[in-house]
Amino acid sequence: MNFFEDRKIKKIARDEDIKAPDKYLKSVERTLNDLKNNEEKIKPIWSNIRKFNYAIAMAMLMFVLLTNVSPKFAYAMQELPIIGDIVKVITIRNYFDKDGNSEIEMEIPNIKNDNNSQSQTNENVNEDVNQLTQNILDKFYAEENSENHLSIKVKSDVIENNKYWFTLKLTISELAASSDLKYKYYNIDKRTDEIVKLSDLFDDENYKKAISEEIKKQMVSRMEKDKDVVYWIDEENEEWSFSMIEDNQNFYFSNKGNIVIVFDKYEVGPGATGTPEFEINKQIYEKYLK
Repeated sequence: MNFFEDRKIKKIARDEDIKAPDKYLKSVERTLNDLKNNEEKIKPIWSNIRKFNYAIAMAMLMFVLLTNVSPKFAYAMQELPIIGDIVKVITIRNYFDKDGNSEIEMEIPNIKNDNNSQSQTNENVNEDVNQLTQNILDKFYAEENSENHLSIKVKSDVIENNKYWFTLKLTISELAASSDLKYKYYNIDKRTDEIVKLSDLFDDENYKKAISEEIKKQMVSRMEKDKDVVYWIDEENEEWSFSMIEDNQNFYFSNKGNIVIVFDKYEVGPGATGTPEFEINKQIYEKYLK
């Protein structure tokens, strides 16, 4: 199935039994009475205008009525685009489904330029986000069982939006027999209007070794300060032990302009370690920058 083509609002309007509060019924009654009392005063030439105004008045009353008395309709209305006051415009489409103990909830972002135009970079990000969320949805319905406890959530955040960079973050959490937490970062260089991976920032491959060694130092320091903190470094099992960051390692820029490296849950430590982040001082890697 393709959830971008669902017909939730139509189904709600058709199936839901909505009981209107007295105040809304009175508003409708007043509107009808006013139109009836003034009917004789309206000349034939204005009849079409009267009908149009009547339709608009009724539509507005029904919109207010539905959004206030129908929780399903109010939630479904969140699927309509909401334009934020930022340089890159974000629209959010919410998707929610529940069957017994299984549920999925997703915030699906869509980016545009501030003038509401679309660039190829924006299209690439939106396409990747749509494919990623569709894969998550397909996986949910493949594993869905009303008897099992399965919860999947996708949340989106804009974590940077200055004159140079725009960074969109997706947080993907899954709770079943165990919990899993992953991130996906989209960094757009506004000067070139391109999606940037970590490796795109550097000319020299030695940046990976420099940053990785700094991360290990910070890991050791954290473990020395807190015995409950554990990172997998210098382990006998090389598959577990952290040795080097990846070319497409998750990252973003801090408010100091430093690179912050982000790891998913279980990537460099046990579940209790969470999703650790390491801010790397620019002096450590700047000589390798393009």
